[in-house]
This record gives sequence, C-alpha cells and structure tokens, in this order.
Amino acid sequence: MDNKAMAKKLKKAVMGAMAALLAAYCFPLTTHTLYGAFEDNGWGVRPLGMAGAFTAVADDANGQLYNPAGLAIVKQQEFSLMSAMLYTGLDTVNIGQNYFGYVLPLGEKYGGFGAAWGDLSSPSLYSENTVSLGYARTLNDIFKIRNLDISVGMNVKYLTHQYTLDARTVSDPVFAHGNSASATTDDAGILVKWKNTGINFAIASRNMTSPDVGLNSPDVVYVENVFAISHYTDNLPYLKLPLFTSALDFVSSNNSSDVRFGVESRFNNGKFAVRAGGSQENVTFGLGYEITLSGKTKIIIDYSFAWPLQIQDTTGSHLIGLTIRLP
Repeated sequence: MDNKAMAKKLKKAVMGAMAALLAAYCFPLTTHTLYGAFEDNGWGVRPLGMAGAFTAVADDANGQLYNPAGLAIVKQQEFSLMSAMLYTGLDTVNIGQNYFGYVLPLGEKYGGFGAAWGDLSSPSLYSENTVSLGYARTLNDIFKIRNLDISVGMNVKYLTHQYTLDARTVSDPVFAHGNSASATTDDAGILVKWKNTGINFAIASRNMTSPDVGLNSPDVVYVENVFAISHYTDNLPYLKLPLFTSALDFVSSNNSSDVRFGVESRFNNGKFAVRAGGSQENVTFGLGYEITLSGKTKIIIDYSFAWPLQIQDTTGSHLIGLTIRLP
C-alpha cells in the first residue's frame, strides 16, 4: 500500500464522528457516510437529542458551533458541559466525546460573545480538538425590517488532531513529518426570526476556508453549508404538545448532503424536556430537566441517545450534559 492510500485508510479508520473506526468490524471503507477530520462531529446534548437539527434554533450555549449568529439571542450567561461515549457495545472500540460552551450576553445593542471547546478521541489511537471564539449581534438598528429580527455571527476556530503511534506505525512514512497537524478556519451564520410567528430561518457556513490538516498528504476539512428552518409554538395543535419546537437542517458538504429533523417539547412549565430526531446516520432521543436554584439561576441536566442506522452490534451512543444558566 502506498503512502497516500495508507494515510487515507488511517483517516477513515478513526473519523466520521469516529464511526469509521468501526469499519473493520461492521462495514466497508467505501461507505458514503465516512467523514474526514473535524467533519460532522455534532456537539451538545440538547442538539444531538434533536439529531443535530439546531442551526435555526441555536439559542443556548450548545449553539455556537452550529450557528454563531445564535450568540446574539442568548439572554442569560450560560456554561454547558457534555460528555459522551460513542458506539458502545462494540469490541475493542472506546470512543469519547467532550464539549464545553460558554456564552456571555452583552446586551441587545452589543450582541453576545461565546467560547467553545470540543474533543473527540479514542485512547491510544487518535484525538482531535476544536477551540472556537465567536461573536454575534443583531442588525435591527441597521436594517429596520418590519416583523424581522436579523442576527449575524462569526467563529474563529483552531483545529488540531494527533495520532498516537505504536511500534508498527512510528516508522511509517505517513508520519515522517510528525503525528499531528493543526489549522485555523472560520464559521459564519445568519439567523432571522420572523416576529409573532415562531418561525426562524438560518444560513450557516462552517469551516469556510476548507483548511488542510493533512500530515503527509492533503486532508481537507471541507466547507459545510447549511440552510435551516425552525418553528416554535406554545401549544402544538391537535397533539396538544406544550412549548413545542420543530427544526429542519439541510446540510451540504463536498458533493454530499444530509437532512436532519428534530423536535422538542417542554412540560411542567418548561422544566421537563423531551426530544427526538433523525438523519441519514442516526435516530435520536433526548430528555432534559431544569432545576431553579434561586432567582434566575438554573441547572439543566440533559441526556441523549443516538442509534446509528448503518452500524451493527452497538448499543448506541450515550451523551450526558450539564448547563448552568446565570442571571
């Protein structure tokens, strides 16, 4: 096997939200759902409970890496933490995912600032880290469009990934120039809220510069473009589901596409949340519970489960998160 083919095989063996690590066990490397480094990871327990259909929602500390424009509509200071075990139940597979997000609202006039960190790793094999700083603000003082609130935002991201070498791979020419690589890139997004209708529209472009994080050969993180729509209602007609949000994301990247659909309903005056969603890769389900400590200080505990549609012999992915919302 030549160096280029070896690098491609190694990349596919550990990426695609690490799903491709399972290729040797479950399905061939040619499966179309395999992704390269930093692609299609998905962050945050609440968004994953909605199958990643979060671009036109993006209203909490989970939203920055979906649509940075959402930073402008977060009303309270928030910290969000996530820990996940992916594709549990498969022999020799141990894949973890972690996320931290923080949003600091600066007021309607000045927008909002956000910071996020994500980690995806398999011990003794591979790890990747995403660090992001974002800013967003509304444009209502510039574009006075009746019945519309328009927000724009941008992230600056630093991406780094590293392979863990062993006696077999340490001398491989693929790693002749090192076993890690890094690059910077940007995200940008627009979020439009149609007043008094509960409808949001969003456009986001992630990894806009298509950075190359290759070692011995190119490994491009392709730009991912998303068009999304969401709808919120206090009470869903017919089904009578309270505080109901539905969301739809159309995702396009490197001549491939995906459609993600998610819903969320909140019961008991918004304290208890139930979520569900689906995409080409997963069927998801999630729960959340909000605890008020004092005043507007709240703790939110979330759990999500993702069942992969194209991977066998797994008990799915399990995600748990904690959000702290401050006055």
